Amino acid sequence: MQVDAIEMSKSSRFVPLLLVVVMLSLAGTWQLGQYARDWSMRQLKTEGEDRLLDTVSEIRLLLARFRYLPFLISQNKDVHTLLKAQTPNQVETVSRFLEQTNLVAGSTAQFVLNREGWPVAFSNWREQQDFYQVSHSASPYFQQALKGDQGLYIAIPEGPFRGAFYLSAPVYAAGNFAGAATVRVDLSQLRPDLPQVRDYLLSLQDKILLASQTKWQQRPMAEVLKAAQVQQLSDGSTVELRYLPDGQRVLSQSVLLDDLGWRVTVLSDISTAQRVGRTAVLYGLGGSVALLLLLLYLRERHLKNLSRQETRQALERNARQQRRIINTTQVGMITLDAQGRITFINPMARQQFGAEMSQLLQQPITALIADQPEQQSLRAALVSLPSASFTPITALESVALRQDGRTFPMLFSLKPMEQGVNATYLVTVIDITPRKRAEKALQRANDQLEHKVKERTRALEEAQSELVQAEKMAALGRMSSALVHELNQPLTALRTYIAISRALIAREETVQLGQNLDLIDDLTGRMAQMTRQLKTFAFKKPEQLITLDLVTALDPVLQLFAETFRQQQIDVVYERPTEPIYVAADNARIEQVLTNLITNACDAVAEVAAPRLVLTLTADSDMGRFSLQDNGCGLADPSQLFEPFYTTKKMGEGLGLGLSIVRTIVRDLDGTIQASNRPEGGACFTLLLPLIKERPE
Repeated sequence: MQVDAIEMSKSSRFVPLLLVVVMLSLAGTWQLGQYARDWSMRQLKTEGEDRLLDTVSEIRLLLARFRYLPFLISQNKDVHTLLKAQTPNQVETVSRFLEQTNLVAGSTAQFVLNREGWPVAFSNWREQQDFYQVSHSASPYFQQALKGDQGLYIAIPEGPFRGAFYLSAPVYAAGNFAGAATVRVDLSQLRPDLPQVRDYLLSLQDKILLASQTKWQQRPMAEVLKAAQVQQLSDGSTVELRYLPDGQRVLSQSVLLDDLGWRVTVLSDISTAQRVGRTAVLYGLGGSVALLLLLLYLRERHLKNLSRQETRQALERNARQQRRIINTTQVGMITLDAQGRITFINPMARQQFGAEMSQLLQQPITALIADQPEQQSLRAALVSLPSASFTPITALESVALRQDGRTFPMLFSLKPMEQGVNATYLVTVIDITPRKRAEKALQRANDQLEHKVKERTRALEEAQSELVQAEKMAALGRMSSALVHELNQPLTALRTYIAISRALIAREETVQLGQNLDLIDDLTGRMAQMTRQLKTFAFKKPEQLITLDLVTALDPVLQLFAETFRQQQIDVVYERPTEPIYVAADNARIEQVLTNLITNACDAVAEVAAPRLVLTLTADSDMGRFSLQDNGCGLADPSQLFEPFYTTKKMGEGLGLGLSIVRTIVRDLDGTIQASNRPEGGACFTLLLPLIKERPE
């Protein structure tokens, strides 16, 4: 009984102790789980900061890849020429230059605006001709260029528009603003080059521009990241937790890029941190109270050491990363103190200036600027550092001085950096020697090309003059041959009849003399008829035309040929219009044209078994149309049909001036005439004359 009492006494003392141990174990387990979750959160926060820094760096590099393009376009000689005097050839030349530059740089579009903001050249001119119809005078990037700044404007996505950013630079001619060179880059082009982190957001004015998941783009931030919750960790720091549209809770970390107005946000899944906390709780409950207390002590001590070590490693890693970025960048970078003295220079800058760090430290930045008259304003601005009126310098083209006394062209930028109470400055130097060399080579190539074009144009003009002269000589040759043949026979006959008449006079036989004189008169009339065609060929356009009805003008011509139609048994198909067709002409020349065309048609069907002519007179839109079709043998060469002295008739039947005269008359009346062969056989002549729509009084 006494033993039982002792055991019960121990048990009674053990139960409170056990309860205390259990309570301490539960409290320790909960604390361990909470600490494990906080540690995982800090890990996620550190990783998120690294990813955020990488994303911001990539965005900066991507923007820097396109920043030089507007300045490059603004320095092009053809662009300056186009803005001074806009011509179609110059527009095409600059558009082709922009097209090639756009293709090489990988931008979306490049265009040049005049001083009123209207586009005058466009890289995508082949696909978007309507681009020239839209003014850009009110656009922010044009207004920035108008002020003399290098513009940067981000267009927020709306509807199907995916968003883009515009870079611009002013173009000056003789010191005056002449226009703006603008480069457009769609935001979608930045997405493949951004770090492939799990989730990121790029927003402007609380609207998402780019995201790792395309379904988030063009949506307000409030729709993607909901219910912000600030959670305080055990070390006193805080993290911001948000809910995604699918209900997932993530860690949100963001930074605002002051110069762009963009907010970069990276998201981290916290399920791993929650899983670590639950695992720690399970491990804590599985041990004994004593072992649990010991493990909690050891683990807490270990976690503190690990946290300090991770913190030191993170700091060292960040420092190494910053040094690596500065040392490996392809741009010369120099830091200055408040008095403008050099405090650091990266390897690229040391290579550019041909000097070591020890030679340049504490030297004024003006020691690296060439002492030239055009550099005096820049040297004066650098000497006056610091100044309340200081203005950052961006991509200023100047001349640098190496340690060996040589110079090289550079793009000079100077911006302040906020580091404590003392003002510091960051200088970036870009060696543009290759670009200058390329500009000179391009100028030489342009000069050579212009010289070759002038020589080629001169050669073509000389060749054209020779061809015109040769054609004139050929026409004169054909005319001379035809006239000699046509006039030779009448002249021979005239000499014969004159000789006969002299013999008759000598014999005093005057009866037959009258007949010979009649024959001589007929021959002279025939020769006059031949020369009359030449007079008609040289006929000038009348001073004043009258309103003429084609329907009425055709009636007497058809009556004139009525006997010819009957003798040759020609079937004439003609449906006379009921309404008049008014044109500006004169009656005599229109009848001459119609008579010549019908005469040629009758000659063409002279040897056809069933000759047929189809005449059509209609009014089409703004033109009066007369069509004449025959079923003859067709045209041998329609291209030479209207040339002077060209004829397919036998020698003595014509000079080949009829159709040439017709074409001259029609051309004087602002009309056209066409000749072609019909598929079923025969020829077709079509005469078109401008209509007079108002009925004359």
